[in-house]
This record gives sequence, C-alpha cells and structure tokens, in this order.
Amino acid sequence: MTSPFILIREKVLSFLNAELDRLTLWLPVAFGAGIGFYFSLSAEPLLSTGLAAFLCGGFLLRDTRKNQALRLFALFVFLFVSGFFLTQVRTRALSAPRIKYPLSAVQIAGTVEDVSDFSEGAQVTVGNVKIKSLAGWKTPRKIRLTLPENVPVPQTGDEIEAVAYLSAPKNPVTPTGFDAARQLYFKKIGAVGSLEGNIQIVKPAKTSPLRDKINKRIDTVLPDDTQGIAKALVTGGSKSVPSDIVQTYRNAGIAHILAVSGLHMSLLAGLIFFVIRSVLALIPKIALYYNTKKIAAGIALIACAAYLHISGASFAAQRAFIMVAFVLIAALLNRRALSVVSVAWAAFFILLFKPEAILSAGFQLSFAAVTTLICAYEKGNKEYTRFLEKREGFLFSLLSGIVGVLMASVIASAATAPFALFHFRQLPLYAVFISAIATTLTGFWVMPALTIGTILMPFDADKPFLISASYGIKIINRIAETAAGLPHAVLSCPPMPVWGLAFAAFGGLWFCLWKGRVRLFGLMAFALSLVSPFLTTVPDVYVGLRTAAFRNNDGLLVFREKPLDRRTRQIWLNENHQTRLLTTECAYGLCLYEKNGYKIGVANTKIGAYDACEMKDLDILFITVNFDGQCAAKRKVTRSELSEAGVYMLTLAPEKIIVKTVSENKGFRPWSTSYPFVSLIDEWKGLKPL
Repeated sequence: MTSPFILIREKVLSFLNAELDRLTLWLPVAFGAGIGFYFSLSAEPLLSTGLAAFLCGGFLLRDTRKNQALRLFALFVFLFVSGFFLTQVRTRALSAPRIKYPLSAVQIAGTVEDVSDFSEGAQVTVGNVKIKSLAGWKTPRKIRLTLPENVPVPQTGDEIEAVAYLSAPKNPVTPTGFDAARQLYFKKIGAVGSLEGNIQIVKPAKTSPLRDKINKRIDTVLPDDTQGIAKALVTGGSKSVPSDIVQTYRNAGIAHILAVSGLHMSLLAGLIFFVIRSVLALIPKIALYYNTKKIAAGIALIACAAYLHISGASFAAQRAFIMVAFVLIAALLNRRALSVVSVAWAAFFILLFKPEAILSAGFQLSFAAVTTLICAYEKGNKEYTRFLEKREGFLFSLLSGIVGVLMASVIASAATAPFALFHFRQLPLYAVFISAIATTLTGFWVMPALTIGTILMPFDADKPFLISASYGIKIINRIAETAAGLPHAVLSCPPMPVWGLAFAAFGGLWFCLWKGRVRLFGLMAFALSLVSPFLTTVPDVYVGLRTAAFRNNDGLLVFREKPLDRRTRQIWLNENHQTRLLTTECAYGLCLYEKNGYKIGVANTKIGAYDACEMKDLDILFITVNFDGQCAAKRKVTRSELSEAGVYMLTLAPEKIIVKTVSENKGFRPWSTSYPFVSLIDEWKGLKPL
C-alpha cells in the first residue's frame, strides 16, 4: 500500500512540473513577503539577526546548486531573507533625529525641498534645517510645515526663515489607523508644525522648477473648480484637489483618476507614439529608409520619463512607467512585453529601491489592478479575438469596445475591492459603470487636451487646450456628484484586519499566477478577505489621553464633551462612518459606561478620580490626570500608562473584555517616538538601540 506522504509528494511534484514556467513569477512575491514580514514585527530585530539570515540563505543557495528542486526552494528562501534584510538596512540608513516634545515659537531656517498644494493651504517640506534652540545632532534633517491660506507659498529651492510651532509626527489613534509617523520616517521628516507669522525668503531659488511653472500656468488659465484636478493629472498634485471633491470621487469609485498611474502613462505614451509615427509616415525619405515604429517608441519613452519626473514619481507612477517602458523597449527590440512577467519585474524593482512602498495604498491598488487585468488579457484574449473576427460592422466594433471598457472596469474594481476596504473602509457600489464612463472621458478628451496644452506652454498656445480639458473635468465632476448622491452609493464597513489584507494579496496572486484549476482556491481566500471586516469585533469604548467616546445603543459614538482632541475625534468618527457629533457632559469629570454586566469609568478631573476610586463595581478605571490615590476598581489605568499606550479600545463582549491599544499594534520600531536615534554606522560599531 502506497504511503499517503508519497502520494502527496507525487501530487506536488506533478503540479510543480505542470506549472514550471510560472514558478519564476513567485520570486518577487517571496521578496515582498520578506519585506512584509519585517514590517509585521512588534519589535525591531537586531541588524546582526538579519545579516545572519541573509548569509544563511546565501549558503543554502550555494549548497543546493546540484539539486534543481532544492535549489528552487533555496532561491525562494534567499529572496525572502533578502527582502527582510534589505528593508532592515534601509530602515537603519534612513534613521534621522526626531523631536519628541512640542517646541513653541522656535526660530527655524532651511531650504524648501517640496511644496504640496492643499485646498485648505499648502504644506512645505524644509531640508537642511537649523533650529536655534536645538543642537545640531538633535535637529531633524527635514521638517514639514503647514501654511495658512493667507501666507504666500515659497518655491522649491528657496532658502527661508520662520518662527514655527513644532511637534513630533503624529502616531495613529486607532490600532488599524494610518501611521503618519512611519510614513514620515522614511522621508527623513522628524517634525511637523505650523507657522507663527509669515515666511521670510532669505535667498530665492535660482530657477523655478518646471513643475511649479506648470502648476502656476494651470492656476492662471483654469477656473477654481477644475484647477486641482488638472494639476493632479499633469503634475501629480492630487493634494491640491479640494477634500470634498476627493470624497465625491471616492464615493463614486473614480478616485484612481486623481493619481498618476497606468491610465495616464499609457495614454501619454500612446498619444506620443501615434502622433510621432503618423508625422514620420508623411515624410517619404524617413518612412522608406527608417523604422518609424522604433523612432516613435523611443520618443514616447523619453516623454514618459519626463512625465514621471514632472508628476512627482509616486509609487503608482513608477510602476506605470516601468510597465510602459517594458512595452516601448520591447517595441525597440521587436519583442512582446505585455505579460505578468513585466508586472513582476516592475514590482521587484520598486521594492528593491523602496521596500516601504509595499505598505502604501497606491502600490497595492495599482499592482492589484494591473496584475489582474493582464492575467485576464492573457487568459481571454484569444477567445475574444476569435469572437471579434466572426463579425463586422461599425456598430459591432463600437459595442465591442464599450463591452471591453466595461469588462476592464469590472475586473479592476473587483481586484482592488479588498484593498479599498482596508485603506478607506468603504466600497463604491456603482464604481464599475461610473469608472468606465469617467475613464473614457479622461482618456479621449481630458488627458489628450492637457498633454497638448502642456507641450504648447512654452509657445503660449496652451490656453484653448487647457480650457477644453476643464470642460471635460466639469462633466466628470457632475457625473461623480450624481453617482455619489444615489441611494446606497457606498458600502461602509468596519476596519479590515491585517490578515484580511494578506488573504486578499495571497488569494489574488494565487489565482493570477497559476494556470491550472488549483488557482481557483485563490478565489476562496480572496472572498474571505472581503468578509473579514465583518468577522472582527467593534470597540464599545475608546479612551485617549485627551478624549474618550462610548458606543450607544444605536451604534453611534458619544464623545466626552471636555476636553476634546479634534484630530482624534475626527479620525474616530471617520472610522465609524459617522458624520454627526454626539457629546455628553460627565458629572464632575467622571464618565461611566455599562454593557453586558461590565462597568467602565473615565475620570478627567481629580474630583472625578476620587469619586471613581470609591466605586467597587468598576472593572476598569481610566484616569487622565495625575493621581496617586488607591482605587477599588479591578484595574486602574493611569495617565502615564495612557500616554504610553496611545489609545485604549475596549470591546465589552459577554464572556470578557477585549482590550487593544495602539502601542501594542504599532510596536517598538524605529519610527516610534520613544525609539532612540542610532545611525547605521553606530550600530555596526556595536551601539545597540535597545
């Protein structure tokens, strides 16, 4: 009788032999998995640990070179530990001083490195920072300042002086919330703040960057309601789009239009390629003796590289450029490039130089969409082509084109659904149809007009094209407003757990990268990710150092009236998809909450703390003021514990109280405010951060 282990081994080997040509597609996945594992840790590992794992992976790869099966396994292991170690080294290399406590009215000086326009004002990133009240080794390399609307915005390259209020980068206020401190860490920004008074420009920039010139020209020509979107499409300035329009686009399912991605890059490449090749075909000497296809592809590649630079080179734009570059270079070499292999290499190159990109919504959404679309193209292109060849006529061609756009919209919307749920906690239900319409208008009207207008700016002949684009933008705005206003336009959901995101990524890759029926198992994991938000518990009590909220019988959050942290309050409201602010006044600064036989108290005054400490029926008592008295509560959480934990979130389940804190989820990592600054060189010398 054959052993079941032998049968399983034969089945696995048979499967791997059948899918041998697809195994290499999983190599970048192994690299990304190592990066993801690094970011999932709650404590920072020693650099020597990562180095040891990397060396062991290398030795394993060397020692298995004679066995093909083991060598493939060793290659996956090596790429996994390489991703882990590379991210560890990059994290250490980007370590820079950060302020830990607020600084009031300090004199700062530095050079403007980046300017981001917002509808409520502008944000300026300042490098080469000097702060009078701080020693050089304590001074952040960069700071980010938010400018009021009435303050003139400096240009990139200006040397400035100002008086500012600075604080440490903000930590998340929910366990699943956006970690701004981590994002700013990888940009070497060690403080954020606001201005007191105006900015003094000590030395103006020698030349205005091309990006700033284009933005100023768009502001001059276009009306206010279309400026932000036009700048988002041309220079990647999506932050200049008013927040209400961004939310409308998000509710309508077309927010992807605002970020420079594959849609914009491919449209630009296609337009340049078509125009150049058509013009060259009209010149007999060139058309007869030169390969116009290769000339057009080369010029289109240069144009896309310029667009990448002008647009700010976001992760989605980088991915799009690499994909388009694969296609154009393939045209130069007479090769076929539209395949999952090119997507895999695009992901690998981005993660190789910026491993932190794996955490961004732009990276996840763009790769989910393009991978699924190309997989669908590879699997259904032959059948669709045969179907088209059997029929003729303009009407059929038009209808088939519309069906193709709708199918692409359906596939992309389905592929990105769990990632949208994780990052935005909502899913637009009409996105399939609205996205198809908006994408068509953008591709055939808005983007060509903006492209031609931008090219003609040096000749002062851009105005008619920019105005034409603004009319198209207004139509898209109207469509988005109509769609967002329809009943049940948006499905809101609780926060998705991290394991749900992992299931979505793994299930989607499993379905797309394999060829046989086994790939259908990926759909099960993908479907489970979509329901994962509804499998998690919803907190009943939120407690922070400066505010607290309790869930009432209607499922709405009721906030303690005073004191009230506006930022924390707004994030909690957004996470619960609540627009109405409900407050309650707690007697003598003591709020009490009861559910399922449990009783929670929150005291924000010493009188309230004295009263609460006499209550023997309290399960947990939070005290947000300095208080050293003895309490009868089963558990007391002091002000210092609250400050260290960030935010407590309690779920009063019938069987027990489930306690979560932001600090437990965030861990003790280099981007944590309390983590000491240790450079990569110091750590190699033996100085450890822990």
